[in-house]
Amino acid sequence: MLPDSYELVVNPPQKMWEEIVTQIHDELSWKMSFHDYQCYLDGYGTENFKFLVAIDKATGKPASCICGALFPKQNGSPQLYTIGMYYTHPELRASGLGLGRILFDELTKIANGTNRFLNAAPVMAKKYAERSGFDQFSPWSLVAIVAQAKDCDISKIDVFPDVSVVDLNGVELEELDEYDRSVGGGISRIEFLQRWLTQDDSFNKFAINEVGNVVGYCNARIVCGNHVVLGPFYADSADIASSLMRHTLESVPDFLSRNQLVAYISSENKAGMEMFKKMVNGEVNTDRLMPRQFDKQIIDSSGDKVYAITETDTSFI
Repeated sequence: MLPDSYELVVNPPQKMWEEIVTQIHDELSWKMSFHDYQCYLDGYGTENFKFLVAIDKATGKPASCICGALFPKQNGSPQLYTIGMYYTHPELRASGLGLGRILFDELTKIANGTNRFLNAAPVMAKKYAERSGFDQFSPWSLVAIVAQAKDCDISKIDVFPDVSVVDLNGVELEELDEYDRSVGGGISRIEFLQRWLTQDDSFNKFAINEVGNVVGYCNARIVCGNHVVLGPFYADSADIASSLMRHTLESVPDFLSRNQLVAYISSENKAGMEMFKKMVNGEVNTDRLMPRQFDKQIIDSSGDKVYAITETDTSFI
């Protein structure tokens, strides 16, 4: 239970999401968009997506937050509960109130025994394992790729003429779902993907083979702080990935005037890291390594095909 001076609100209005996203970006430079919230609500459904906020009753200001998303079993897919956006206002972190921990425990109750997952901040990984049971570590971690957009030379990204690249309207949703599930351990999220790929300030391209099967796709979105974040970005080969990234970034308006280009790539994907380095003459920050942690069992996924996961708050892949 929260202290008496705080109120728990679940899925608050859009205005509060924007206030929290702005605060988190200004302090920690986490990459989120104002548009993400409605995508979560619509794409996962309010029965499956929960954004928990502790609000100071005296001021009406958010003090701490966390979000969770349930991926239910569908056609034999594994069930998973993802946790992210775990944040407490800096003035309250050493207060002894334990607001963040209370919200975390509340979300654990909502998960109700489902296999849980999170993308861990490096300094928190050990604590999650020892205190909260997230001791099942994925074979691959996330590498945070960060480059200045103005330093990116898109012309250095090769385009391969034998790779067929189309827009979303050139793809069958069933094919997209099948491909996404093949990369993501069987988890189905097509309703969310439809909403995510069509949100405002989102730009994407898809690669298909000669019979119309999806063999890769790349999404870019403009987020708070005027950054461009890639994800999801998956491809069956480096050639496909290169063509997709070139076409996608070329579709982002005023790309070079944006601040940072960010992608959370699989640590297994060495070819992908080299592709990013080539685009910016090697000036890419790859120091931040984020473990991927489960509490019950690891769900296998194709790390070699992951050039960028969707995002780090609700997404397992």
